[in-house]
Amino acid sequence: MKRLLLLSVFLLPVTASAQHKLRPYAGLHASGDAQMYYLGPSGQIGADYRINHSFGLTTYIHYFRRRIDRTEANNGFEKGRFDCLTGAVLAQVHLGQKPERGLFVGAGIAAQRWEDKFESDWTSGWHTIRRNVLPAIRFGYAFPVGQHHLTAELNATGPYQERTAQGSYTELITQLSIGTRFVW
Repeated sequence: MKRLLLLSVFLLPVTASAQHKLRPYAGLHASGDAQMYYLGPSGQIGADYRINHSFGLTTYIHYFRRRIDRTEANNGFEKGRFDCLTGAVLAQVHLGQKPERGLFVGAGIAAQRWEDKFESDWTSGWHTIRRNVLPAIRFGYAFPVGQHHLTAELNATGPYQERTAQGSYTELITQLSIGTRFVW
């Protein structure tokens, strides 16, 4: 019993400090795939952890899903579904005087599951699933809102390169999102 009490006495200040430094967030973004064919809203949840005044770590899960269903008068059609789930960990630097206000830049690594299913009158279609580990970047501006803050930001993952029997191609950005997040 004494050990449990002693352990809780030492852990309470650490957990309180971690609670102060750990700031969860939720965001709403407009996202697109590499070709910007699929465009639409997406969501993001995550947490920022401040190491000191200007440096921290951030992690997030970003989900983007979009469907396309177009038909034309001349029997032309396009049907597509795009799903992208991204999990990322970034090192983030706050360039302003205060971490709640000013520019910030982050870079790190992302794990991404990407699925594209497409068919149309001009092609037999495709169903592609990719699982990648890619570089990720984020930059934006933070605005204070009381004890919290609101950001305007851009997130991107990529580049991605694939070699096929027909040749190779490179996507500089596999997913681009512009939006805002509210940090508690």
